[in-house]
Amino acid sequence: MKFAMTGENGMCVLRSKLFVCLLAVGFCVEVLASGVGASLPSPDEALENLKSGSIRFASGKSVHPRATASRLKETFSDGQHPFSTVITCSDSRVPVERIFDQGIGDVFVIRVAGNVCDVDEIGSIEYEVDHLGTPVLVILGHRNCGAGRRSG
Repeated sequence: MKFAMTGENGMCVLRSKLFVCLLAVGFCVEVLASGVGASLPSPDEALENLKSGSIRFASGKSVHPRATASRLKETFSDGQHPFSTVITCSDSRVPVERIFDQGIGDVFVIRVAGNVCDVDEIGSIEYEVDHLGTPVLVILGHRNCGAGRRSG
Protein backbone atom coordinates (compact mmCIF):
# COMPACT_ATOMS: atom_id res chain seq x y z
CA MET A 1 0.00 0.00 0.00
CA LYS A 2 1.19 3.50 -0.76
CA PHE A 3 0.07 6.84 0.64
CA ALA A 4 0.18 10.20 -1.06
CA MET A 5 -0.76 13.67 0.04
CA THR A 6 -2.96 15.32 -2.55
CA GLY A 7 -5.22 18.30 -3.00
CA GLU A 8 -5.12 21.74 -1.48
CA ASN A 9 -6.17 20.46 1.92
CA GLY A 10 -3.55 17.70 2.00
CA MET A 11 -6.14 14.92 2.13
CA CYS A 12 -4.42 11.60 2.55
CA VAL A 13 -5.21 9.19 -0.24
CA LEU A 14 -4.82 5.44 -0.06
CA ARG A 15 -3.46 4.32 -3.40
CA SER A 16 -3.78 0.66 -4.18
CA LYS A 17 -5.24 -1.37 -7.01
CA LEU A 18 -8.70 -0.46 -5.73
CA PHE A 19 -8.61 3.19 -4.69
CA VAL A 20 -7.41 5.90 -7.00
CA CYS A 21 -9.21 9.11 -6.24
CA LEU A 22 -10.34 10.89 -3.12
CA LEU A 23 -11.58 14.40 -3.39
CA ALA A 24 -12.64 16.18 -0.24
CA VAL A 25 -14.30 19.52 -0.18
CA GLY A 26 -14.89 21.21 3.14
CA PHE A 27 -17.69 23.68 3.33
CA CYS A 28 -19.37 25.50 6.17
CA VAL A 29 -22.97 24.75 6.88
CA GLU A 30 -25.28 27.15 8.63
CA VAL A 31 -26.33 25.63 11.94
CA LEU A 32 -30.08 25.41 12.06
CA ALA A 33 -32.05 26.94 14.91
CA SER A 34 -33.00 23.45 16.07
CA GLY A 35 -29.37 22.85 17.03
CA VAL A 36 -28.60 20.39 14.26
CA GLY A 37 -24.85 20.23 13.85
CA ALA A 38 -24.13 21.96 17.15
CA SER A 39 -21.71 19.22 18.25
CA LEU A 40 -20.17 18.51 14.86
CA PRO A 41 -16.48 19.12 14.20
CA SER A 42 -15.23 21.92 11.96
CA PRO A 43 -14.53 21.02 8.31
CA ASP A 44 -10.79 20.79 9.08
CA GLU A 45 -11.40 18.52 12.09
CA ALA A 46 -13.75 16.33 10.03
CA LEU A 47 -11.12 15.92 7.31
CA GLU A 48 -8.51 15.10 9.95
CA ASN A 49 -10.83 12.39 11.36
CA LEU A 50 -11.13 10.85 7.89
CA LYS A 51 -7.38 11.10 7.21
CA SER A 52 -6.52 9.47 10.54
CA GLY A 53 -9.00 6.68 9.90
CA SER A 54 -7.64 6.12 6.40
CA ILE A 55 -4.11 5.81 7.77
CA ARG A 56 -5.24 3.36 10.49
CA PHE A 57 -7.06 1.22 7.92
CA ALA A 58 -4.20 1.17 5.41
CA SER A 59 -1.66 0.27 8.09
CA GLY A 60 -3.82 -2.55 9.48
CA LYS A 61 -4.47 -0.70 12.75
CA SER A 62 -8.22 -0.06 12.52
CA VAL A 63 -9.92 0.46 15.87
CA HIS A 64 -13.53 0.17 14.63
CA PRO A 65 -14.81 3.04 16.81
CA ARG A 66 -18.46 3.35 17.78
CA ALA A 67 -19.38 0.05 16.13
CA THR A 68 -21.33 -1.60 18.94
CA ALA A 69 -24.96 -2.57 19.37
CA SER A 70 -25.31 0.14 22.00
CA ARG A 71 -24.06 2.74 19.49
CA LEU A 72 -26.67 1.56 16.99
CA LYS A 73 -29.37 1.87 19.64
CA GLU A 74 -28.09 5.34 20.56
CA THR A 75 -28.35 6.57 16.96
CA PHE A 76 -31.94 5.36 16.75
CA SER A 77 -32.97 6.98 20.01
CA ASP A 78 -30.94 10.21 19.73
CA GLY A 79 -30.85 10.56 15.95
CA GLN A 80 -27.95 10.48 13.56
CA HIS A 81 -25.28 13.16 13.59
CA PRO A 82 -22.72 12.24 10.92
CA PHE A 83 -19.67 14.48 10.56
CA SER A 84 -19.18 13.78 6.85
CA THR A 85 -21.12 12.98 3.71
CA VAL A 86 -19.51 10.57 1.25
CA ILE A 87 -20.67 10.02 -2.31
CA THR A 88 -19.21 6.77 -3.57
CA CYS A 89 -19.75 4.00 -6.07
CA SER A 90 -22.12 1.20 -5.16
CA ASP A 91 -19.25 -1.24 -5.75
CA SER A 92 -19.04 -3.64 -2.81
CA ARG A 93 -15.24 -3.28 -2.73
CA VAL A 94 -15.52 0.28 -1.38
CA PRO A 95 -16.69 -0.11 2.25
CA VAL A 96 -16.68 3.55 3.28
CA GLU A 97 -16.94 3.20 7.07
CA ARG A 98 -14.16 0.62 7.05
CA ILE A 99 -11.67 2.43 4.82
CA PHE A 100 -12.08 5.57 6.95
CA ASP A 101 -12.25 3.51 10.18
CA GLN A 102 -15.40 5.26 11.36
CA GLY A 103 -18.37 4.05 13.35
CA ILE A 104 -22.12 3.80 13.14
CA GLY A 105 -23.67 7.19 12.46
CA ASP A 106 -20.35 8.94 11.70
CA VAL A 107 -20.63 8.99 7.90
CA PHE A 108 -23.70 9.61 5.72
CA VAL A 109 -23.02 7.45 2.64
CA ILE A 110 -24.67 7.93 -0.73
CA ARG A 111 -23.93 5.05 -3.09
CA VAL A 112 -24.52 5.18 -6.82
CA ALA A 113 -22.92 3.17 -9.60
CA GLY A 114 -20.15 5.21 -11.20
CA ASN A 115 -20.61 8.19 -8.82
CA VAL A 116 -23.10 9.71 -11.24
CA CYS A 117 -25.42 12.03 -9.32
CA ASP A 118 -28.91 12.62 -10.63
CA VAL A 119 -32.03 14.03 -8.98
CA ASP A 120 -32.31 11.30 -6.32
CA GLU A 121 -28.67 11.49 -5.24
CA ILE A 122 -28.68 15.29 -5.22
CA GLY A 123 -31.85 15.16 -3.11
CA SER A 124 -30.02 12.92 -0.63
CA ILE A 125 -27.11 15.37 -0.49
CA GLU A 126 -29.49 18.28 0.09
CA TYR A 127 -31.29 16.37 2.86
CA GLU A 128 -28.00 15.53 4.53
CA VAL A 129 -26.63 19.06 4.39
CA ASP A 130 -29.88 20.88 5.22
CA HIS A 131 -31.18 18.56 7.93
CA LEU A 132 -28.12 16.86 9.40
CA GLY A 133 -25.59 19.61 8.75
CA THR A 134 -22.37 17.74 7.98
CA PRO A 135 -19.41 20.07 7.47
CA VAL A 136 -17.66 17.96 4.80
CA LEU A 137 -18.57 16.38 1.48
CA VAL A 138 -16.26 13.67 0.11
CA ILE A 139 -16.47 12.23 -3.39
CA LEU A 140 -14.76 8.84 -3.35
CA GLY A 141 -13.81 7.03 -6.53
CA HIS A 142 -11.91 3.82 -7.24
CA ARG A 143 -10.09 1.98 -9.99
CA ASN A 144 -11.61 -0.68 -12.20
CA CYS A 145 -15.11 0.71 -11.90
CA GLY A 146 -17.35 -1.34 -14.18
CA ALA A 147 -20.00 1.38 -14.21
CA GLY A 148 -17.43 3.99 -15.21
CA ARG A 149 -16.12 1.83 -18.04
CA ARG A 150 -19.62 1.15 -19.34
CA SER A 151 -20.64 4.81 -19.34
CA GLY A 152 -17.56 6.04 -21.20
